[in-house]
Amino acid sequence: MTYNGAAETPYGGAADPWSDGPAGRKARFLDAVAFEWIKVSTVRSTWWTLFAAAFITISIGAFAGSGADPGSEVDFVLREIYVGLPIGQLAICLFGALAATSEYGTGSIRSTFTAVPKRPRLLAAKALVVFAVSLVTGLLISFATYTAGTLSLGAAVARPELSDGAVLRAVVGGGCYLGVLGVFALIVGLVLRASAGAITACVGLTFILPLMFHALSSLGDLLLKWWPTEAGQQVLHVVPTDTRLAPLAGLGWFVVCTLLALALVTSRVTRRDA
Repeated sequence: MTYNGAAETPYGGAADPWSDGPAGRKARFLDAVAFEWIKVSTVRSTWWTLFAAAFITISIGAFAGSGADPGSEVDFVLREIYVGLPIGQLAICLFGALAATSEYGTGSIRSTFTAVPKRPRLLAAKALVVFAVSLVTGLLISFATYTAGTLSLGAAVARPELSDGAVLRAVVGGGCYLGVLGVFALIVGLVLRASAGAITACVGLTFILPLMFHALSSLGDLLLKWWPTEAGQQVLHVVPTDTRLAPLAGLGWFVVCTLLALALVTSRVTRRDA
């Protein structure tokens, strides 16, 4: 077979349709995005981990809502509804980490780098797909958790209403937080390259370390204020906490830290062998 007049080969070479060579069609960014989407969507673990994130967060939200105190204010009630998010977010971390480590584990990353030789383009496409899937899933989880939680509230309990701009911001922001978290976990996976190590690191970074910071008094308060995942979770608060970043500022700080980490890991992956 020939492609543009040259012999066609499975990967690489002048005739490779993914090639950046003059004889082959240049691999566009959208091609790389489609490539990554096929890989993510055809792996069974993707849907199981996302289902686990939804089931855990929504179930705990409904249970917590049913036990909310009638004397609680709206901010506290909403936080009770979202009390399962720190556990459910671990499933999003699992999804993001496996999007990177599964290819290293099977060795298929070499074929991926051959198919899309420009690694920054490939990693940008991978990050975009992981973010899109995590964001859509996160928004669905957030709104479903809010709905399940508010429906289970007692008659005398203050109800967070979406007509309140702060409540709507918290619900939408919760989904956005999970979207960014998926990319954060992807970065951890790209750094460690091993599923067990990446998952353990994600648990430590998002769950264990923040718990340890609570035991460090004033130093712990400072660390919690600027710790990326903790700052991002402030978007779930209807009323800002005095010792933490403002809700949107906290989410913005999480986004900035994630983008900087993605730039650094892209540079590292570009220099390293597969």
